[in-house]
Amino acid sequence: MSAQPHTPARPIPPRLRADQVEALVTHALNAPMAVMDGGLNVVYVNASFARWFQRTPAEVTGLTLADLYGAEALEQIHGHIERVLSGETVHYQRQIRTQAGEAEWHNVSLSPWLDDEGQVLGFVSIALRVHELKITADALRAANQRLASHMENSPLAVLEMDASLRLLHCSSRAGQWFGWALDEVRGGRLPDLLPARWDNTPLGEALGRLQSGLELQNRSELTLQRADGVNLHTVWFNSALLDPSGRVESVMSQVENVTERVMAAEQLWPEAPQASIAGLLDRSDQMSKICSSLKLTPAEARVAVLLTEGHPLKRIAQMTHLSIHTVRSQVKSALNKQGLHRQVDLVRRVMSIR
Repeated sequence: MSAQPHTPARPIPPRLRADQVEALVTHALNAPMAVMDGGLNVVYVNASFARWFQRTPAEVTGLTLADLYGAEALEQIHGHIERVLSGETVHYQRQIRTQAGEAEWHNVSLSPWLDDEGQVLGFVSIALRVHELKITADALRAANQRLASHMENSPLAVLEMDASLRLLHCSSRAGQWFGWALDEVRGGRLPDLLPARWDNTPLGEALGRLQSGLELQNRSELTLQRADGVNLHTVWFNSALLDPSGRVESVMSQVENVTERVMAAEQLWPEAPQASIAGLLDRSDQMSKICSSLKLTPAEARVAVLLTEGHPLKRIAQMTHLSIHTVRSQVKSALNKQGLHRQVDLVRRVMSIR
């Protein structure tokens, strides 16, 4: 039978005598501590507590809370004292002035002091300085509130997701556009929340590239039909946030609703029903620029753009569902407005604008 390896015995920690514990709490504990009886008289304080008042523990013992803090300050914590004297443990934060007169934040804990029969004799107060933590937390809270306000006021819908595309937060605009009840969708995966086929969609592929770390930001499109039958055309601007080890920690999408612009573009360009959202909007933007720069009507500009794409007049008439006579009239009007005589010169003029 093999011998068991020898494990050295752990040293037995020394037992502290009651007077040693009292000395540690009174002189070594760097957290102000005090014991009050039911009449709010000071029964015991440690040195850290006494230093608040520039006194020794012996000088503070026997005074009342009113003697130490004053009636006005005592009134501010009166509710906390009533609760602890009723047997409840109480925690709160308050500012306490230092010897230099500066106000510093402390966490204060009040615990009932009970006798052997469970009757409240008074309470124990312990304070912990948390000034820097409080200031930092307040600044972080204010920054988060500003960010949330910006998200709510943005014309874009904002979605924040974890690395698995579970929804962590979204602006109310996202709920309006996608028909979501925000409290119900939080925590759900985006592919399950959108009423659209996800696999092999440009948006699914774009977010997949973020999840895999291939890209840190990208742009995509999604057209979907909501439950109420409304078609929604959207452009998504996506970005990924990495943790210190380089793994994707969260994904944010800012979504633009371009439904009205797409519908207007589809009316202008019925010959391109399968065009991407970006293609349709790009054509419409180009046409608006041409209308503004060359003083052409939308109909004239549309024919001019199609000419730049190499389409003959007969094909343009078919594409725009107009007669060849109407198309020729629009070309002639555009030429006259530019003081030109040949279609090739009109094409050059339009190309210079684009």
